[in-house]
Amino acid sequence: MLTETKPQGQTSPVDEPLVSHPRSRGRAVLIGAASGAALTLVATLVLGGRFALESAVATPNSEADVRATIEFVASSGGLYLLVIAVGALIGMAVAGIAYAVGREANSEAPRYPLRAMLPLAAVVGGIAAYAVVRTGLGLLADITAGVVTITVGRMLLILVVAGAVTGALTSDAVDRLARPQLLGIEGVAVPESTGAMMREMVSAVGTPITAFLVAVIFAVALSQLLLGLAHTSVNLAVAVFGIAGALILGIAVLLAYRPWESKNSPDDEV
Repeated sequence: MLTETKPQGQTSPVDEPLVSHPRSRGRAVLIGAASGAALTLVATLVLGGRFALESAVATPNSEADVRATIEFVASSGGLYLLVIAVGALIGMAVAGIAYAVGREANSEAPRYPLRAMLPLAAVVGGIAAYAVVRTGLGLLADITAGVVTITVGRMLLILVVAGAVTGALTSDAVDRLARPQLLGIEGVAVPESTGAMMREMVSAVGTPITAFLVAVIFAVALSQLLLGLAHTSVNLAVAVFGIAGALILGIAVLLAYRPWESKNSPDDEV
């Protein structure tokens, strides 16, 4: 096997940690915010017109003022659902832009594939868009009996701000989490593939989740049994509860001491 020799005290570029420079990360965030705002305007032009054809109402400001204010009236539930869906799509689009910007700024740094970042981007985009729009409507709109009434100008302002915030948060999250160094995964610790990483994650959390589900099912079944017995005999319910507690304690002791394992196993010998 050929190895490269280097003078003492010097390190090769491979040995140096490849980290994200703050300027490149800031550039990705700014581009993500601008892209999110632009994509939000495009989505508003495409979907907002159809959604607001029967909801845009011109109401006179007063009897003496002939000018009218155009208001947007829509169901809050349908509007929030549309915002979450569009926010998820914009998040995935911005993720692709941020991923390309980060790779162009530091092409030698190891990265997880973009397909592994898209679900995260969709979740972050949907949550961020809903949070900003919901807050903006709560401050600037009139929500009565599940109906949102707001001027078109304020609605556009809220959507643009929501798009910029969604793009900035999504691009920053993707740029950070796409780098294995963020989680302390470097060198041989880097998974061979995304599938291998997911299998290891499932293997690590599978046992605790299974134990939690078993405990929940057992607790619910025991509570229903005790409630049924309490109507018949309180003493019987108390006895069943004591037996169940003793069984749980006994199983916990067996799992802790593992008496079925040989004490003189080769692994215990020095």
